[in-house]
Amino acid sequence: KVSLSLKHMKPDPWESIAERYKTGEKATGKVASLSDYGVFVELDEGVEGLVHVSELTWSRRRRHPSKIYKVGDPIEVMVVGVKHDERRISISVKRMQPDPWSDLEGRLPVGTVVEGRVRNLASYGAFVEVEEGVDGLIHVTDLSWDRKLKAPQELVKKGDTVRAVVLRIDHENRRLSLGLKQLQPNVWEAFFSSCLLGDTVTGRVTRKAKFGC
Repeated sequence: KVSLSLKHMKPDPWESIAERYKTGEKATGKVASLSDYGVFVELDEGVEGLVHVSELTWSRRRRHPSKIYKVGDPIEVMVVGVKHDERRISISVKRMQPDPWSDLEGRLPVGTVVEGRVRNLASYGAFVEVEEGVDGLIHVTDLSWDRKLKAPQELVKKGDTVRAVVLRIDHENRRLSLGLKQLQPNVWEAFFSSCLLGDTVTGRVTRKAKFGC
């Protein structure tokens, strides 16, 4: 038996891979195939790299790779890691753009009024996408001054566009706290600034309990 090879007529492209593709450098290629977990990019003849779905965009909204690319598309990426022994190259599309959290304090300092779409709802609040890759949380206690809400769905729904105030930025944990009620004056502060002990006030009965009205 005689075993023949075509590929061995040319040098193994992976032999010099570490010299040609270094971590942190940019590279160009074309989309070779798409899968549920990422995009395979042909960087060179016989050399493919993987852009994992988490490396496609800074946004937390996961989109299937087929919604963004098609086979044959040219693509520019950044090399994240090279494993010569395993013949694997990890590459990234999102790192071709600055991390939106890197200078968030400069762009959106505390007190800034932002506008975004309600991306998701939880029992404790509403997540609002204020920029691609930057989601903020409006805690249920920061939705209204005078309404005791049991769930954010009582005031907002998924897909709504809302305005809110930046309350806190936790850069280390990539958390942004927003407030909806802070767009309006604090009704309690307004009340106590105008009403003093001993003043006569009028109101409406909203609820009765064993301990009072």
